Amino acid sequence: MTESSTPRIKPLPREEWTDAAREVFAFWEGPSARENGSRSNTMMTLANHPKLALPSLDFGKYMLVESSLTVRQRELVVLRVAWRYDSHYQWAHHVHAARKIGLTDAEFGALQSEEVSEPFSREERALLRAIDQLCVRGRIDDPTWAILEETMDRHQLMDFLYSVGFFAMNAWVQGAIGIQLEPEFEQFSRPAQDMRPS
Repeated sequence: MTESSTPRIKPLPREEWTDAAREVFAFWEGPSARENGSRSNTMMTLANHPKLALPSLDFGKYMLVESSLTVRQRELVVLRVAWRYDSHYQWAHHVHAARKIGLTDAEFGALQSEEVSEPFSREERALLRAIDQLCVRGRIDDPTWAILEETMDRHQLMDFLYSVGFFAMNAWVQGAIGIQLEPEFEQFSRPAQDMRPS
């Protein structure tokens, strides 16, 4: 199954821009977006339902900016979840972000493999296994959890679990609605091999 080639819920048309919708546009991009609309197809789509969008965006801001996970751990979570759920939109946006913090093409390729080994550390491999286990059955086995506990405190473990859930939800929503990837992110959509799990 592939993502829809046209959006099932379209970006909010200008004639329907309310003050609440403009709050959604401006959430990440500030006053200029309030006046001109967001550059993001996700934000323009979320603006169809500001009462839902704004709390979700607050939660997402916590996960992306304030979470106790390291920036690298956050990006590994988003990218592995994106691959697991075939979210080209989420994958492309976060390949772009992850390149800025030093993730390599070899790591992007490894994130698209069923069995993750090199070039990730033992702790990162456990993190990725835990993501896979959560995506498949909503549980983490004891040996994997034990490795996570070696280097993560309670706050980090809880942030990790909620991050997987949040980005899985985003992948489902973006794929089901058919949110279209912005042209400037196309170059990041398939950096290694085909995304889909075998």
